[in-house]
Amino acid sequence: MSDIHKIFGPPGAGKTTYLLNRVQQELEDGVSSVRIGYFSFTRKAANEARDRALEKFPYLHPKTDFPFFRTLHSLAFHALSIKADMIMQPEHYREFAAQAGIEIKLASEDDVDLAKADNPILNEINLARIRGVDLREHYNQCGLDIEWHHFEFVERTYRHYKRSKDLLDFTDLLEMIVSDPDRLPTLEVLIVDEAQDLSRLQWQMVEALAKKAKRVFLAGDDDQAVFTWAGADVKSFLSFQGEITVLQQSYRVPSTVHKLADRIVHRIRERQPKEWRARDFEGSVLTYYRFEDVSLGDEQWLILAATNYMLNPIHEWLKSQGVLFERGGVPSLNIKMIQAVQNWERLRKGETISGADVTEIYRYLSADIVARGHRTFKGGEPGELYDLEALTKDHGLLGSPIWHEALTRIAEDKRDYLIAVLRRKTKLSSVNRIRLSTIHGAKGGEADNVLLLMDLSPKFAKEYATNGDNVHRLFYVGVTRAKKSLHLVLPRHQEKGFRL
Repeated sequence: MSDIHKIFGPPGAGKTTYLLNRVQQELEDGVSSVRIGYFSFTRKAANEARDRALEKFPYLHPKTDFPFFRTLHSLAFHALSIKADMIMQPEHYREFAAQAGIEIKLASEDDVDLAKADNPILNEINLARIRGVDLREHYNQCGLDIEWHHFEFVERTYRHYKRSKDLLDFTDLLEMIVSDPDRLPTLEVLIVDEAQDLSRLQWQMVEALAKKAKRVFLAGDDDQAVFTWAGADVKSFLSFQGEITVLQQSYRVPSTVHKLADRIVHRIRERQPKEWRARDFEGSVLTYYRFEDVSLGDEQWLILAATNYMLNPIHEWLKSQGVLFERGGVPSLNIKMIQAVQNWERLRKGETISGADVTEIYRYLSADIVARGHRTFKGGEPGELYDLEALTKDHGLLGSPIWHEALTRIAEDKRDYLIAVLRRKTKLSSVNRIRLSTIHGAKGGEADNVLLLMDLSPKFAKEYATNGDNVHRLFYVGVTRAKKSLHLVLPRHQEKGFRL
């Protein structure tokens, strides 16, 4: 019988640190690293856990000594000895989409660098599979505006396509390993992080792994289960039997934010009761009617909304103000473009720049500023220094007007934005000072200052009116990203917003 522990980690309570200390203790007690499994919801989190373990044990090798620091999808992929060419690839999804008469968006699957398909019908079919729900039953509940015969046709066509090509998708991997659990490794220590985000199919894997392990540590926070829409099964985490430990001290959340978070979290009806303390800092919670009234200053900010489209007005407003920011990990302006502008102006002032910087500038110069055949800065040396005179004499430069007249290959909207940025004298290093994200995308993140929009999408508003648990969890996550101050922008329409 396994020794099972459930660790509940409230926001900023150091859950990952607790688990890594557990890894360290096991290693010090003589447990081989190849007998420790550390599984997380994302590959990034699993790799971070592995890297932090390597800092404490630098004599271990990242590839050979930690084979089971990975996601559960990745574990299934390797345990089944599946090869990449056995998995649905972009060309396969495109061919299937043509057969089924649907459109599919493709993205890289970060677990094993394979393709992941995005289509409303295919997504719902996959949800039914990972939840273990009958297809017709799921169809009746999902509310998709598609006739059943078309929905069923897409599912049947998808199954037949994969079978005819001897191909698998990611959910197939989970279904196969659950039906053949003997293929799973026998671990002495099983650690599962972000347990509240696992699907029912993944929990079946965890249950099979736990039967073989001596010690099991399941860590997460049911109050932060915000991926139920994607199949996360928080009930399995809550019902899993084990000794409960609650990490009671937050090292992130200030006391004023804690009071608000506590009020929100106690509205959740189905949860593990837990008490935790704020850090020794008062902080602040402020409310506004308009996001334009929030003074962003020069500090670090995380701007959050329930859904991505709600960030669009702030996105455009920040650009009009000449503020650099990051949205979904993508900078609002290409840094190399900004550097090209600044380096061009340095040249005009008589300074020298490197050949590598000249190459970037030439990419944006208009055709009447650089002679034909010199666009690629042919003959230039990246490590050499050049001034205007040298570029004019030997490298086809035909003039030196102000940057927005010379670098006309920069799109007009970006030029206008750049002008606003330069007028504001914004530092390039501040590009990630302000981050825009959905609340889902910011889970696990934090910032000194958080601006949170309280508006709800029609879908969330409808859910809020009937069963508010998921919405309460979502905004609980949102408010607890703040380390110093929380700025709440009230909903434009009370009936379409989250109520404090």
